Amino acid sequence: MIYIIFTLFLDLFLTFFISVSYQNINYFFPLIMVGSIPIFYSLLKNKKLFFLILLVTGILYDTLFSDVFLVNTYYYLLFGFFVYIFYERHDIKLINIVLSSIIGVLLYDVFIFFTLILIDYSVFSFYDLEYKLLRTFLLNFIYILFSIIIFRSRIFGLKRCKKR
Repeated sequence: MIYIIFTLFLDLFLTFFISVSYQNINYFFPLIMVGSIPIFYSLLKNKKLFFLILLVTGILYDTLFSDVFLVNTYYYLLFGFFVYIFYERHDIKLINIVLSSIIGVLLYDVFIFFTLILIDYSVFSFYDLEYKLLRTFLLNFIYILFSIIIFRSRIFGLKRCKKR
């Protein structure tokens, strides 16, 4: 739970206080939270609580970041369901967490891109999408690896061996 709160504040900080944008596209639009969903899934044992927290976080993100209500909520729940199905069939390994996080981040940008075009909210080109994907990929990859390193004993169930 502390991990989600920390991720929320990190997203708030990056979005509101570090203004790095290109043609009205903010690089730090809440993507760290999206990349953290597979890590959060592996840390939390109660899956009903997992979806409830995703619902609340999605509504919070829609209130803070989005002019289109329930877009983030819908994506968070959809991606959470994907993560749930994925980890029911696959083991929680480093490569699986990294791949699912990166796929989630990339699909989030594509989802937002097409949603904003479909509702005629903004006009973006595919160049804008490519530009944003390439710029946010590295930041999310570093944060995902950093989170896995910090929580590796809780994620992978590692036990420390005491020297005698």
